[in-house]
Amino acid sequence: MIRNLKLEGYRSFESYELRNLARVNLLVGKNNCGKTSILEAIHFLVSGGNPHTLRASARQRGEDRKYPYRAIDISRLFGHGFAPGSRFSVRSDDRAQFVRVSVEAEMDDLDFCYHRPVFDDDMPNEDRFSEHVDDENMDDARCVAVKIAASGTENPSVFPATVEGLLHIHPRAMRAVGFDELSVLPVRFIPPALMGAGAMRETWNNLVREGRESEVVDALKLLEHNLDSIHFLGASHYGRDEIVMGLDSWDQRKPISDQGEGIRRLLALALPLTQLSGGVLLVDEIGTGLHWTLLADLWQLVIEQATRTNTQVFATTHSYDCIRGLASLSASHPQLATQFTVQKVERALDQAVGFDSDDVAKAVGLAIDLR
Repeated sequence: MIRNLKLEGYRSFESYELRNLARVNLLVGKNNCGKTSILEAIHFLVSGGNPHTLRASARQRGEDRKYPYRAIDISRLFGHGFAPGSRFSVRSDDRAQFVRVSVEAEMDDLDFCYHRPVFDDDMPNEDRFSEHVDDENMDDARCVAVKIAASGTENPSVFPATVEGLLHIHPRAMRAVGFDELSVLPVRFIPPALMGAGAMRETWNNLVREGRESEVVDALKLLEHNLDSIHFLGASHYGRDEIVMGLDSWDQRKPISDQGEGIRRLLALALPLTQLSGGVLLVDEIGTGLHWTLLADLWQLVIEQATRTNTQVFATTHSYDCIRGLASLSASHPQLATQFTVQKVERALDQAVGFDSDDVAKAVGLAIDLR
């Protein structure tokens, strides 16, 4: 479990630490203070420096749309700009877990640059990326070496990127250095946007194979006490997957969409919490779509499930109700109080301000806003 986290040269953080982390950690702070960036840094760290996580982050931020397929702009990850000599790192002092990314000197080695991105605006959009430098452009082949060193690996992985900072994540190149798709990683990132049924289906199917779907149903009873079962259907005539619920008081199944946004969000949270074992769950804007009266129960679910599966949770929020929910949980379930912290992120400082359960309870009692 990550107890201390340090970022150096990453995005807007020149040097920043989070200390005394717990099983469940809630990141709070003003807009644009870097809460989501910290989640993405943890994602990258836990993945062992897998570049697929960078692509996932770019997609969630909408930063991948102006580039060709599988190309991502990594220049913005370097707080001091992308150029030879630039570097950033993310590390946990507890298990000597780290990932370091550096930009080496510009290269003109054509063998190294074979997979360098080449763009041609006259091509159709889907064909604008070429896997190699053609003979006519050999003299113009210029790229930099991006090195990713991570704990647990003997040698750093090296990838070519354009001098502007565009990295191409080619499947063959990823497999060649031991990286595969995100689905094999012991980490899940839940973005603020509602997840579709298709995105949740794989996790659900795995739980069905293990005979554990009842654990998810029990979690969803937080919102729907009469819930009896959950079913994922194939694509409807509208071309979308569908989720339906069985209720004790209804003979027919009801679409989960009829129950509002809250239960779908809770399902998206309960699925990875149930499946992950010894992993990390990252939740951006936890509590969105849930009424404030349910948030203490939400935190009880998160902490108990995370403890049972040995999962560590990092979440962000702008909601004061989420903090009040933690204070309420501390009062009603003191045995869970030691399992969470609130971390206030402020860029003007060199480390987050941590609050334990006693601090949170006192602040809420005195109507002090920790955000």
